[in-house]
Amino acid sequence: MNWAWGLGVAILVVQGCAAPQRVEPAETSESLGAINFLLITLDTLRADHLGSYGYARPTSPALDALAHEATRFADVTCSMPTTLPSHLTILTGLTPREHGVRRNGELPGGELHSIFHRLKDRFGARTAAVTAARVLDPKYLGGLGLDELFFGDDAAPKVRQVAASEVVRRGLRWLDDLGFGMHSEGEEGAAGVSASRPPFALWLHFFDTHEPYDPEPAVARRFTGGYSGSLGTELSVDFLVGLNDSAADGSLGAADRRYIADLYDAEIAELDRVLGDLFTELRRRGLWDDLLVVVIGDHGQAHGEDGFWGHGERLLEPVIRVPFVLKEPGQRTGRVVESPVETLDLVPTLVELLGIEESLKLRGRSLVPALRGEELEARAYRVVERRFYPKEPLRQGVALQAGGWKLVAYHEAEGTDYRLGRREGEGGLDGEDFFNRTVPEARLLAEALADLRGQRPRDSPVDAGDRELLRALGYVD
Repeated sequence: MNWAWGLGVAILVVQGCAAPQRVEPAETSESLGAINFLLITLDTLRADHLGSYGYARPTSPALDALAHEATRFADVTCSMPTTLPSHLTILTGLTPREHGVRRNGELPGGELHSIFHRLKDRFGARTAAVTAARVLDPKYLGGLGLDELFFGDDAAPKVRQVAASEVVRRGLRWLDDLGFGMHSEGEEGAAGVSASRPPFALWLHFFDTHEPYDPEPAVARRFTGGYSGSLGTELSVDFLVGLNDSAADGSLGAADRRYIADLYDAEIAELDRVLGDLFTELRRRGLWDDLLVVVIGDHGQAHGEDGFWGHGERLLEPVIRVPFVLKEPGQRTGRVVESPVETLDLVPTLVELLGIEESLKLRGRSLVPALRGEELEARAYRVVERRFYPKEPLRQGVALQAGGWKLVAYHEAEGTDYRLGRREGEGGLDGEDFFNRTVPEARLLAEALADLRGQRPRDSPVDAGDRELLRALGYVD
């Protein structure tokens, strides 16, 4: 087979939406208008470890049940597999180059116009965020139109990350304060939007599936039964990041590798249980049916694929593929959208769905046609950047996806490594390489790298305290 020709076809003919069952949500002829909005971001959760994305193990019954009544996007890539830049893309609809934050620990250069600004301006929404890790400390989110910012449920200053239960507890307290609780035992509070009670927009961020892997013992036993190796019941950040040393990676046997993934699955299961409790509570309060819910990942996680562990450094498929589920108010029946989409598309989708007038020209596209059972406009390719490394010489990385193929370039001090390969299947996950400089698609990589060099990000200094915190969470430059 002519691999260059095959890639050219993939770039020119991008699959449209598959033909899932057509579902008519509560409103189809016009925008939804003022509604309550819940955004859930799942940090470091690779899509292929969820049941709704084809995983065989019972890691995610609550998220799977949500997907069954919502629209699930089957093929989603993040903008950058690093927490803060990726979240800013999700919230603003801007690429990392556009919003200017391309590594953790950077402060945005000014106020960024987020979906929360839009909801406040258009509907007078009350807005809040509850985050679970200091990498999304409120000081990084101050210009995003959020009325209130919380780090877990009043966590102590030196705490670096908090469990899902603390995030949910603080989020529910905020809803209580707005009057979206229960009037009395067994009586539902008024769930709708009214003149006396404007709509709310609440963002909950969950960090449980990030390093370290330390699930509750009872949950861990459900997934790790039979392991008799030397690894402990808790795997530290230093240990997991240290596996990128070839000697450390080489010391692992097949059972050890499976065990590490088992602990990760247990972390997902713990998170899913808390999310299930949250969904149940929102139903009990009478909020669920009329709630717009988005669940989306910021990036995934590698477990030794092509010798890489973690995220950020390499643009492997387990690292850049994320879950994305959207439940419209009144939606009861699910659909699956197979078209390739990006987390960059969320803000344009919400803008159209909610009838918000938009003055900015966003690179992403609205996915509302897919919500209506229509085909999405073809897209030539998707771009994913590696996080910015400020040391000289400038290190860069970019991946271009088209159909079932991916082009990758990693620019290092010793030169640039190019790869062309399948996204999945035998030899995939960036493990194979059919690249040569004569293929026409090489021009796309050259142009993408030149574009990155031409838009070098500002070198925003990270102070010593933040640098220590980021290193403790596994982010090292």
